[in-house]
Amino acid sequence: LLVLLHIDSPFHCLSQVTDPTGRFVIVHGRWGAKPVSFASIYAPNVDDPSVIQNFVLQLAQFPSPWVIGGDFNCSLDTLMDRSSSVQVAQSQTAKTILAYMTEYGLFSHIDLFLISSLLCHQVQACEFLSRFISDHSPIRIQLEAQEELQGLYRWRLDPHLLTREEFVGEIKSAIQEFFQLNQSPLSSPDVIWEAFKATICGKIIAFSSASKKAFRQQMVGLEQELRGAETELYKNNLEENRERVAILQHKLNGLSSSKVERALLRIRSRFYARGDKAGKLLAWQLRREEADRLIPAIRLPDDTTSCTSEAINETFQNYYSVLYSTQYEEESMRGSMLS
Repeated sequence: LLVLLHIDSPFHCLSQVTDPTGRFVIVHGRWGAKPVSFASIYAPNVDDPSVIQNFVLQLAQFPSPWVIGGDFNCSLDTLMDRSSSVQVAQSQTAKTILAYMTEYGLFSHIDLFLISSLLCHQVQACEFLSRFISDHSPIRIQLEAQEELQGLYRWRLDPHLLTREEFVGEIKSAIQEFFQLNQSPLSSPDVIWEAFKATICGKIIAFSSASKKAFRQQMVGLEQELRGAETELYKNNLEENRERVAILQHKLNGLSSSKVERALLRIRSRFYARGDKAGKLLAWQLRREEADRLIPAIRLPDDTTSCTSEAINETFQNYYSVLYSTQYEEESMRGSMLS
């Protein structure tokens, strides 16, 4: 089980708990200045409510709000969550989950995605996604963050673009066009070089953004088409409908595989750049120095702790403004200088 968080998200991990048998993992930290706990669980196929009880006991030591996802392997509502019309008895695991939801104020929406009731007003969307990676349909929930905190963005060239002929041709034509229009002897070589770098960087960013947008539109179009095909398959279990679903799943698998290949290429290039080289020790020392200089939180004059970058910067600014400001009056300073 994993709890994956984006590297640019303003999340600071404080503690984490993992189950020795691999049934759940809990990550607690701060999202900006707000405490939040993320949890992922994989319940057994048998009706064993002790797993849920142990999970809730571990989760209760962290303050809410909570965001819980995973596979509970049970249906809370035997009428709504089952395709069969045959009524069955509610499992002990489902009864345990419902009892804890009432006790801790949890809210479920779209098949066992549990969140604290404090976050209900921040839910923007919750939906099923297309099933093309595994036999389970993934669930996506979108929450509105109260604080939009973003780290520093450092642009880097994607080496995968150099393997595309249309990209190489467009950059070649852009280079030729730039130097044809910028051959004035009045401009120094340094100015021309800086302008050239800015121009080419803009061309690369524009091409990369257009490519990502086209790829995203293709993925969304195929996912929507797959949803319609799966709905039609549920209604009419025909051979042609099964073939159509299989073809769309194969296309989506190909697109997702190419995305994974690009991600692996970037990871390998990063490991190569940090490999066993002469500058490895210096690079490690610089990264260690940057990590040691990080200030994740600061105590304000009213004895409250803040984790936002605006409050930290303002506190330091006020401190050094008072530290380097004069504490003498103008008349006394003038008299002391004349004497």
